[in-house]
Amino acid sequence: MLVGTRRIISVLCWFAFVLATISTTESVAWAQAQPSGGFIDSATSNGLRPMLSAGQIQTFLPQRGTFTFPSPYSTTGVRLTNASDCGGQDCVSSVGYSYWNNTNNHVGSDTMLVFLGLERRKGGGGPTLFSYNKKTGETKNLGPMFSADSPYSWSSGEGWYFSASQPNTVYMNDGPRMLRYDVMNHSTSEVYNVETLLGSGRIIWQMHSSNDDKVHSATVRNSSSYAMLGCVAFNAGTGKTTYVAAKGDFDECQIDKSGRYLVVKENVDGKDGEDNRIIDLQTGAETIFLDRDGAAGHSDLGYGYMVAEDNFYSKPGATRVWQLGQDLHASGQGRLVYEISSWEAGLGHVAHGNAKPGDSTGQMACVSSSTRKNLARVNEIVCFRLDGSMSTLVVAPNMVDLNASGGGSDDYWKDPKGNIDVTGEYFIWTSNAGSSRLDAFIVRIPQDKLGVTPGAPAPSPVSPAPTTPAPTTPAPAPVTPAPTPAPITPAPTTPTTPSTGSATWMSLVNVTASGATLTKSGGCSGCPDASAVSQQQISGRGTLQFATDDTSSLRFVGLGSGGIGTAPGSINFAIRLQGGVAEVRESGVYKSETGFRAGDAFSVIVNNGAVTYAKNGSVFYTSAGAATSPLRAVAVFFDPSGSIRNVTIGSSGAAAAGELPAAPSAELSAAASTAPAGTRYAVARPAGSKPVRKR
Repeated sequence: MLVGTRRIISVLCWFAFVLATISTTESVAWAQAQPSGGFIDSATSNGLRPMLSAGQIQTFLPQRGTFTFPSPYSTTGVRLTNASDCGGQDCVSSVGYSYWNNTNNHVGSDTMLVFLGLERRKGGGGPTLFSYNKKTGETKNLGPMFSADSPYSWSSGEGWYFSASQPNTVYMNDGPRMLRYDVMNHSTSEVYNVETLLGSGRIIWQMHSSNDDKVHSATVRNSSSYAMLGCVAFNAGTGKTTYVAAKGDFDECQIDKSGRYLVVKENVDGKDGEDNRIIDLQTGAETIFLDRDGAAGHSDLGYGYMVAEDNFYSKPGATRVWQLGQDLHASGQGRLVYEISSWEAGLGHVAHGNAKPGDSTGQMACVSSSTRKNLARVNEIVCFRLDGSMSTLVVAPNMVDLNASGGGSDDYWKDPKGNIDVTGEYFIWTSNAGSSRLDAFIVRIPQDKLGVTPGAPAPSPVSPAPTTPAPTTPAPAPVTPAPTPAPITPAPTTPTTPSTGSATWMSLVNVTASGATLTKSGGCSGCPDASAVSQQQISGRGTLQFATDDTSSLRFVGLGSGGIGTAPGSINFAIRLQGGVAEVRESGVYKSETGFRAGDAFSVIVNNGAVTYAKNGSVFYTSAGAATSPLRAVAVFFDPSGSIRNVTIGSSGAAAAGELPAAPSAELSAAASTAPAGTRYAVARPAGSKPVRKR
């Protein structure tokens, strides 16, 4: 009897051990295996799945961690937040937009990092870091990213994003500065300061970065009125800055993942809706893509291409792929890759954070939207191939109920504008799940069912900033113009000027630079839509020199500060060339003139604020105004093939001539405020501004 009992106990213990081993093995195997669930559909299908009720959702949601969506989805989900993160309140901010990654580059790591905005005014801790273990499914709230006395703890985190390559780096903006923040050691460095690059009175908004962390773009706004001024692109490796001034109703701009193409969303022609200005940062060529021809509204960018909704297409929610740097009207452009079944709903935001270098046809993008009606694939997370096959993967229900109170009273912030991680395996979004509060969720995407394999840039060192130090003092404040000097008799000899060097360019729009020659290479005939702005600045003393190639074409060449764009009237001290006449124009106002012939050389000379104009070494006009701030060389061309040559610029003042340096690294200011009032730019959205809404 005793032997039998021992044998039974031994067998039971062995059986329990085997079960435990199987359970553990299955847990690890589940995490290592291909993601399961999901099903293939067609973008032309009208198939419907019933919308889940709040009660049904609560039957499968855990308090935190992994779960399985019900049939027919059967995908693996992760719940990141719960009521305890917000003191029971509705504090989770909407996951910003499809192109700002809330998840890090976790390639080669068992752990994925996620940051979310937990509103302090509603019980949260501010921007907060979470972790998800891909092997075990363990999900943790790692705590606030900033101490309670930091002004950044009051931010929603809107417009911040993880680097595509650096696992611990989040990019964030603070007024004029783009900052790089390490979420693990809490160190901060400055990527650039737009006031150093373009002048005072500016802030940045809606930042983007190339996947190699080298090129960064941002909308530039007036720091007082918050008016949209244009777009800046900064190369952290070379220090080169490109500024594109707004032409019309400006919305935003975004650098593609290769760092070569800048896409500006702006209503240029005053018709229809948003057009696109596509600028090749390597050549300076600009292409205007009108809304009625397929310009992007809701979109995301890959390596040299964009995936965009076309509101003028004959199909609802038409999503098309456009290759940048090529004729956008050519055969094969605008490949249709997805559509929805009804005009009664919107497509939602396109997420393509998983883009890889190479052909777009072997890749996928994802969308998620919501509506009060039960329409095919609108209230679900779906992904689709970019090859035109219209093959669609239905991943999960997004669980959003626009009639529920969670997420506030505005449908826009309830909408599941999720983003996809760099591997394409995980999609993150926020949903109220039919309840009184938003929570953040992740779903694992079985992308192998679309024939797509995971891929992401491997983590690599951050590109160092240029070693040339940036100016440490701000530009001098405007001063009262000096009294008008007595007229100066033209001197027969060359005036004494600082030495000059070949100009380099921070902005080339419809202009090609070849050596020291600038030529209009794009745009329309007779339009002031081609411009160049120098990297170098003149401050104190300096000279701009150039020579003419012809006497007929219309060009404005001179020195400018402030809002640099293609408007000739924005050039402070300019020479207008056309028809053999060289006119002095200061901020667009006529001052004087002289005749010229092809081959003549001109100079605009600054000497401690005094400005003189010379032709072939002889001064022909002295300005009554004074140069009170750093000036860059600016050229605006009207006529096709108009050009200037032998362009040089030099300075011996406070700011030396040369490549525009990157802003130095700097720690955050220690002057922190505990008050929620906007004492720093990062605290809140500019007063009176509207949330950024895309079509």
